[in-house]
Amino acid sequence: MTDFTLDDHGRIILMRPETLAALHWIQENLMDGATWVAGSIVIDRNFLDEILIDLFRDDLTWATPTPTLH
Repeated sequence: MTDFTLDDHGRIILMRPETLAALHWIQENLMDGATWVAGSIVIDRNFLDEILIDLFRDDLTWATPTPTLH
């Protein structure tokens, strides 16, 4: 299991915490002005690389969901 699931929506990324460690990380690092949508933090694509570097440094993991064919 990964700590975060990243759902790519073009200009924005939805970053869903999947573990308690992930939720604590968000509370400590992203809560000021964070926008929540459907249980995920909304991330502007311009800030994604910096956030992923911080997650890596803090030994947290992430994955993108497998696309569902409709």
